[in-house]
Amino acid sequence: MTQEEFAKQMADLDRQLKVVQSKTVAVVPDEINVSSEWWTTQNAMTMSTVVLLFGVVVIAICAVLMKNSRPSAEAVLRVFGTVLIIVGALFLVVAGYTDKQMAPVMGLLGTLAGYLLGKTPVEKEQGPEKRA
Repeated sequence: MTQEEFAKQMADLDRQLKVVQSKTVAVVPDEINVSSEWWTTQNAMTMSTVVLLFGVVVIAICAVLMKNSRPSAEAVLRVFGTVLIIVGALFLVVAGYTDKQMAPVMGLLGTLAGYLLGKTPVEKEQGPEKRA
C-alpha cells in the first residue's frame, strides 16, 4: 500500500465519519437532574456506626447486669458471644457487603453461635448416685 492509497482511504473514512456525525442528533438537557440514590455511602457509614454503637451499649448493659449476679464463665461467654455474633452479622448486612462476600462469614458466625448455644454445661461430679 502506497502513501497515496493510504491518504485516499483516510479521506474516505473522514467523509463517512462526517456523514454519520451530521445525522446523529444529540439531545442535551438544559439542566442535568441527578437523582440521589436511596442508599449512599454516607448513609451506609452512618448506619454501620450506629449498629456498632448499639452493640457497645448492649455489651455494657450485659456487663452491668452480670456483674451483680456473678454468673459462671460459660454463661458470660454465651451472653457476650451471642451479642457479638448478632452485632457482627448486623454490621455486615448494613455495611453493604454483597451476598458472595457475606456468605462465608455468616457461615462462620452461625457455627460459632451453634457451638456457644448448643453445648451443654458440664455437671460437677456427684459421686456414685445416678446422673440424669
